[in-house]
Amino acid sequence: MLELKNDSPGLPRWLAYILIFGLFLTLRGYHSRDGDQAYRLPLLLHQQDAGVFTDDPFVRAFDTFNPHRGYLTLLNLASRPLGLSTGLAALFALTFALTCLGLDRLARAVWPESGPNVGIVAVVLVLIAKAGNVGTNHLFEAMLLDRLIGFALGWLALAVAVEDPGRGWRTAAPLLGLAMLIHPSVGLQLAMLLGAGWVGWAFCSTRACVSKGVALRGLAALGLAVGPGLLMNLGQGSKLFAGLPTEDFRLLSVELQGPQHMLPHLWRTPQWLAWSCYIVLALLAFLQSRRPEGTNQTTTSAPAARFRLAILLGINLLGLALAWVAVEGFQDLRATLFQPFRMATVFRGLALVALSGHLLELWRRGTWADRSRATLLTVGLAGDWAFVVATLVEVACAALERSPIRPAVRLALAGAGLGWGLIFLSRHDTESGHLPLFAALTALTVLTLVFRGRSLAWNRRRIVWALAGSWAVPLLALGATGEAMRGQAWATSLVDRCRFAAVPVDDVERLAVWCRDHTPRSARFIGPPGPKTFRLWSLRSLAFNRAASPYHAEGLADWSARFRDHVGFDGPDSKFVRAYLTDRHGLERRYQEMGDAERARLATRQGASHIVAAAPSGRATMASDGPLELLHVEGRYAVYRVRPSSSDPQVTLRDSAP
Repeated sequence: MLELKNDSPGLPRWLAYILIFGLFLTLRGYHSRDGDQAYRLPLLLHQQDAGVFTDDPFVRAFDTFNPHRGYLTLLNLASRPLGLSTGLAALFALTFALTCLGLDRLARAVWPESGPNVGIVAVVLVLIAKAGNVGTNHLFEAMLLDRLIGFALGWLALAVAVEDPGRGWRTAAPLLGLAMLIHPSVGLQLAMLLGAGWVGWAFCSTRACVSKGVALRGLAALGLAVGPGLLMNLGQGSKLFAGLPTEDFRLLSVELQGPQHMLPHLWRTPQWLAWSCYIVLALLAFLQSRRPEGTNQTTTSAPAARFRLAILLGINLLGLALAWVAVEGFQDLRATLFQPFRMATVFRGLALVALSGHLLELWRRGTWADRSRATLLTVGLAGDWAFVVATLVEVACAALERSPIRPAVRLALAGAGLGWGLIFLSRHDTESGHLPLFAALTALTVLTLVFRGRSLAWNRRRIVWALAGSWAVPLLALGATGEAMRGQAWATSLVDRCRFAAVPVDDVERLAVWCRDHTPRSARFIGPPGPKTFRLWSLRSLAFNRAASPYHAEGLADWSARFRDHVGFDGPDSKFVRAYLTDRHGLERRYQEMGDAERARLATRQGASHIVAAAPSGRATMASDGPLELLHVEGRYAVYRVRPSSSDPQVTLRDSAP
């Protein structure tokens, strides 16, 4: 039983992270079987049962080129004994724990003078952070993804190396080797960062306290650790580009398939400005930590771990600059496909570790003004423009601290700057960032007045209430998955927020479940290009989905042909890509605008026997001799069967599937 006195200074670390995990699930949710999982899990299900998705072009394309084999092997090992839902949830919890452990150790190593709570601050900052999301890879997401596991292993590897290089190299290398097996690109990029870090630390051995011998051992261990992952994936390299000219491959893979991940010029100005704020705040935190001699601060020089982190940040920034030159300047296809800007996400995480000590110091000063600065930066992480304003206010406050101006005048000037920032946000920020900033400052002011002169400490009763509050929504969502709760609006809302079990929550998923129960296993479907989840929930082959695309040239060519066929676009790839980037939603609406006869002909060309489309209007009726037979309606969508008489003898796209 947990024993805590009323004057206990804090929670046990493991209990603190259980509370944080519950709050994360409450505020951000757990979105299993959605998003990227909706088209990764069918690969796992086909691997477990070859009779599922035997006729699915997307799933079978991965027989040729599959970089997800390590990730699928891990999911298979977890889901075989536990079941898919429980296995995914268990791995998600483990990934969360590894992320917390890595960031916690890294922050405590970098800021030893701040005490153990600096690790908790770093973890909270990373979980909150959405601002500056260049490359569109979040620091931590509400579902289990291979890159999330890779990042978790990477945080821990970087932590042990920065904390104690003399022993950490033995642990860091195997962790990154495992990360590369699970996500080859993320694992290799993290290994390259740490490898360059070993070199940089050795060149600055006096400040970094890393000898050349230790650096050489670290590099050698890294080389051995990433070897298996390289061998497993390099053998597929010849299959990646075979089948398409280089320019066509670039059009389909970079500009059509995933431009939001690969092309920096497509990222919005607020994203770039917010990402730049991480550079400014990390630099400010390092400068603020170097206190002049004779002050009341306890330290006058930074520990070696802080210097090692600064070198890693500098190397990361240099690598991103070189990546920008390769991707935007030289338009190098291989560099672009490597998606080097995933490391911009790692930079954000490392910068937040650097910032954590500075924020904790501001909070511990105890004044309302200093705590307001810490609050603004923390809450501002949720939005781009809000984070820019919070950073500008913090830079101004840091500059004013070093000026001879009287404190009252400094506070007035900082308040004026904040007021200008809030007015700017109210007029220009589409995310309304002024509202959470203003609400957070108001709450801080009220709490400061209410608890003035009082101190709060954890006791058993407060711990119980905190656990109950943080875990109420996830536990209610878990209870709402039962059969007795199905169909009730409140239960559906809870399940949609925390998807612990395979319970459908929208029209597409419910229709897919009906198709799974009422159509033959060999049925093949066509449907709207946009919705991602039909294939996974129906366990039926789907001729095409826009989000689910293969990676190699032959598969991309087939996927592109099906895409054009689904939206009735007749023209070369260049014009199709331009039309997609100009008006994606308008292009995809063409499928819904087709008549029954057009869809029946499309199904025949795609080798499909069933069609998912909009439900017929209330007064519409299906002609008994029409090309489609209505089978079932679920909300906005319906499933139809193509009548045999409507079959067309023309060649189908099934024949060209890889």
